[in-house]
Amino acid sequence: MTTASPAPVPDAPAGHVPDLAGTVPEAWRPYVDRAALGRVERFLGAEVAAGRRIQPLRAQVFRALQLVAPDDVRVVLCGQDPYPTPGVPIGLAFAVAPEAPIPGSLRNMYAELEADLGIPPASTGDLTPWARSGMLLLNASLTVAPNAPGSHKPAGWHDVTFELLRRLAAARTGIVFLALGRHAQDVVARLPTDGHRVVTAAHPSPMSARLFHGSRPFSRTDAALQELGGPPFDWRLG
Repeated sequence: MTTASPAPVPDAPAGHVPDLAGTVPEAWRPYVDRAALGRVERFLGAEVAAGRRIQPLRAQVFRALQLVAPDDVRVVLCGQDPYPTPGVPIGLAFAVAPEAPIPGSLRNMYAELEADLGIPPASTGDLTPWARSGMLLLNASLTVAPNAPGSHKPAGWHDVTFELLRRLAAARTGIVFLALGRHAQDVVARLPTDGHRVVTAAHPSPMSARLFHGSRPFSRTDAALQELGGPPFDWRLG
């Protein structure tokens, strides 16, 4: 399948420093370290000035926050980076545009979801229904250069996203942090998790799928939510 090359993050001339803060929903603004985000904006401005492209689109960078309010978060699923395939990332960890092929990690998640809870695999990789049901699908880095995995690690995104999770964990109780893989587990280990629950499993990447399959992270997340006094999560995507 051929996908169009995405536009740069800012909808402005080259050299313009992107105003990403303006796309953060009002309810989430107290959770965002504005100084750290400013450093990211300057990094991205330099990328644009150098003619390098950035994805996802500016309006989708904080889409994980746009789909669920802080008070409605029940599950946090920590990702690492947006997919580098041009036109594929949509601002949600592990998710891809509806027309894009489902990546291997997500296929493995769908297979485990069916084995664990009997929910058939979805026909697309768009996880928007999970976000609308109360899941914060947050990557550690929120932008990437097309075809260059991990290219925005120097941007300082990790300072923004970790501080957001830290403030959320400190302000709330009753959240389940679903940490798939060592990177996510290292992030969650640094959070204040009193009053919360943590569910861990191997990363669903094809490289670690044999460890992921059979780990039942979805039913364990439901059990943790019920321990916290809430109902199970709605895992349906269709």
